Amino acid sequence: MTTEVSTEVPAEVPTEVYVSGYGVFSAFGFGPKALFDGVFSGSPAFRPVTRFDVSHCRTDRAATYQEEEVNSPGTVDVASACGREALEMAGWRSPAELPLILATKLRAPSVEPEPPAELTERVADRLGLGRPRRTFVNACCAATNAIIHGAQLVRAGVTSAVLVGGAFLVDRQAFNLFDAAQALAVDGRVRPFDQDRQGVLLGDGAAMLLLESGESMRARGAEPLARLAGWAMTDDAFHVAKPHEQGAGVAAAVTEALHRSGIGADQLTYVNAHGTGTPLNDASEAAGLHTALGRHTEKVLVSGTKSTTGHALEASGALESVITLLAIRSAVLPPTAGLSRPDTRHPLRHVSAPERVDVPYALSLNSSVGGVNAAILLAAA
Repeated sequence: MTTEVSTEVPAEVPTEVYVSGYGVFSAFGFGPKALFDGVFSGSPAFRPVTRFDVSHCRTDRAATYQEEEVNSPGTVDVASACGREALEMAGWRSPAELPLILATKLRAPSVEPEPPAELTERVADRLGLGRPRRTFVNACCAATNAIIHGAQLVRAGVTSAVLVGGAFLVDRQAFNLFDAAQALAVDGRVRPFDQDRQGVLLGDGAAMLLLESGESMRARGAEPLARLAGWAMTDDAFHVAKPHEQGAGVAAAVTEALHRSGIGADQLTYVNAHGTGTPLNDASEAAGLHTALGRHTEKVLVSGTKSTTGHALEASGALESVITLLAIRSAVLPPTAGLSRPDTRHPLRHVSAPERVDVPYALSLNSSVGGVNAAILLAAA
């Protein structure tokens, strides 16, 4: 009798990626409690801007933290503080082993001479981090792309852990740019998916997440906070600024993130939408969700948390990923503040008041200029 020996190489089980710690800053303050108390109660953080002169602008509102309470922190300060909080929460004792992937604003040399990569270097040096150190600046998807890139490094075994995130503070350049484009809400409110929406408002935001492989966490005896079950980056290249009318890129990102995770649309509970409160973005995103989720669209809960935090631009994906993580861990969904007349063109199941729901899977979704879209699917650990 002869015994046949298989020469097939068994397929490798992909490395699972977890969040083991995070730090967060917003107009509500430092730390998750301040964020949770503000966002999950549906309390907008918008106030008159005092950081620079806005007397010539269409509105004077943004979600800015009161500078006197934190001694006027800079972008490096808030990014470093969030990174330190993430390391402490995770119990990570060897920062020199960690790469840093950071999203931040691409500034005009006339406004800020320091290149974004230099900012990343300064944050890494403050925290004593290792290499590589990489910087993402692709506008509203920058932090989401930074998180995805970090997850890919862990998944591929390039590193066992990586610190990822983004930081943005409302500044004169960004405020004037959005004002010149007539994109700011003159009524001082951000109302995603509402028929009476008037535009977006900017907001301070920063968040850093420690992503770690399951093997690394088990070796340290650490407990995961959530799992990155899936992700996707797409570009429909429809227009330099205007989103695809049917949300083709959004639909592709959601579909790919679900596919990568191995779950169906029927298992998705919640979507933290990009939700800028602008008619073109809201309509495109809602259409894309309908395409991706099909008949399950009516069951998936959706909210736009920029209605409370404002738009943190390059950092928005990191800030909103932490909000999505908090939704999973608290079993409470944050509402879309000020939503009173939902748009009926592509109806969604909106969260208009805090809602207690078990959340096994939740999606954080972002879109940017040039047809760029990105989705991160988080799962309960």
